[in-house]
Amino acid sequence: MEYCDFHTHLDWYEDSLELENQLSGFKGTIIAASVDEKSFKKNLALAEKINSQFSGCCIIPTFGIHPEKVPFVEESLSFYDEFCNQSPIIGEIGMDFCWYKEASPKKQEEVLRYFLHHCNNTKKFCVIHTKDAEQKILELLDDYPDVKPIIHWYDGPESVFEKLVERNCYFTFGCETIHSVKIQEFLKTIPHNLILAETDNPTAEPWLGGKDNSVFLIKRIYSDIAEILGLSENKTAEIINENSRRIVSAALNTVKIL
Repeated sequence: MEYCDFHTHLDWYEDSLELENQLSGFKGTIIAASVDEKSFKKNLALAEKINSQFSGCCIIPTFGIHPEKVPFVEESLSFYDEFCNQSPIIGEIGMDFCWYKEASPKKQEEVLRYFLHHCNNTKKFCVIHTKDAEQKILELLDDYPDVKPIIHWYDGPESVFEKLVERNCYFTFGCETIHSVKIQEFLKTIPHNLILAETDNPTAEPWLGGKDNSVFLIKRIYSDIAEILGLSENKTAEIINENSRRIVSAALNTVKIL
């Protein structure tokens, strides 16, 4: 069976040889999110190496600036144009009013608008971090009608969730899903054609008290989603993989990787 991990941070793994060994046995697609230009360059190099050596594994590096990195951005955001143009999907971007208060809401909005403007013009998908900024992001999306949002690890207000679903946003479900009744209810109510899977490796599972942060953790995420939906693992994989293929196919028609 093939898998698609739609949100992970391959550049954060400390043991590069062990990571490459794992990737050699992985079957499917990994969307390697970046948090700034440095991490994007690392993900690009890793993708070039892995994609050329192992036919079963496809890594798609994506460029974004995480809210945590907003205080360190270049004065002129046009500096990032070349990286955006290289990236078939944009991410990880967004706003965070909970964990990263060093970045002012005003500056976070400025940076997010830069990326939303790019995605609106190019019709690209983008992976959005929304922690405690859900309502604000919902309002910003109204200004960019052609943006194609993928909402990462959503655990915000139900009212905003419903409006994002009405907008046909995709949602990634990951490590916390099995532990959170709230996220499980979101998963049960969302249309199946908007469901994606993620690990947010290598930090999310250990943060929640688990031990497995290998690239194969995505197999358990698929199993968790199947259990919550009351579907077979094969049917769940069929749903997630078809949704992932739809996005990846459209993305690679915009920018060819490597």
